Amino acid sequence: MKQRYTTHSTFQIERIYRAAPERVFAAWSDRSAKARWFQPADEFDFRIGGRELSRGGPPGGPVYTFEAYYQEIVPNERLVYTYSLDQGEIRISVSIATIEFMPTSDGVKLIFTEQGTFFDGYDTPEQREHGTKEMLDLLAKSLGESNAATFELVSRRKFGAPRNLVYRAWTEPELLAQWWGPNGFTNTFHTFDLRPGGFWEFTMHSPDGADFPNRNVFLEVGPESIVLRHESRPHFILTFTFEDVDGGTEITFKQTFETEEEYNKLKPICEEANEQNLDRLGSLLNRL
Repeated sequence: MKQRYTTHSTFQIERIYRAAPERVFAAWSDRSAKARWFQPADEFDFRIGGRELSRGGPPGGPVYTFEAYYQEIVPNERLVYTYSLDQGEIRISVSIATIEFMPTSDGVKLIFTEQGTFFDGYDTPEQREHGTKEMLDLLAKSLGESNAATFELVSRRKFGAPRNLVYRAWTEPELLAQWWGPNGFTNTFHTFDLRPGGFWEFTMHSPDGADFPNRNVFLEVGPESIVLRHESRPHFILTFTFEDVDGGTEITFKQTFETEEEYNKLKPICEEANEQNLDRLGSLLNRL
């Protein structure tokens, strides 16, 4: 029987995220939010003693199984879990990870510490640290970007669908109505005149039954970008761009407010709402 040698190692990575502690913590604790930057979970039981299980890997490559058990959960402050990583039927590492969330003037300082046992020939501490850095970069992307100087919120998402299909989902009202808005919201469209100067008027219905009239005017319409002005309160400009990337489409969703007051008031709400909007678009594209 071939001898399996082991390496024991600890590494630590720090990141600054320009988002509220509650939102960064939710990116780890909410199943749908975590699926934006980590492989979707087959099981997700977020509690002390709970299990998370997921399987995935590169196209055409090996399948990796991630199995974690939560040891400590302090909301918005600290998360500790033990986990194993298997490649096919072979266990390649066993680790304990500690994630600390520390408020800063700009958002959150995240400290990721991993203590692991890595089996030689299958995994190394250097490979794991590099992969973790890439993972935390994806986490940053899933949180979106904010720019207080220009009153802007920006979300980016890549979909494995051609640009013409993604563009259809934005420009055909019967498709747009199915995904527009945060989770649980529905829409009734009244006017959809897709041309520069044309109006888009609709009523958005919240899960609790409240109605929100919306009136927009299209400023630019084209296969690479759509720009509209939200004329109902609050006022803002929405800019959507569509770019061909590696056989799929990358969306950039930019929301620019008129005033600093409205930006500061709505940023905590709109950051997550915009990401949920793109989650719903992704679900529609999968169905199509």
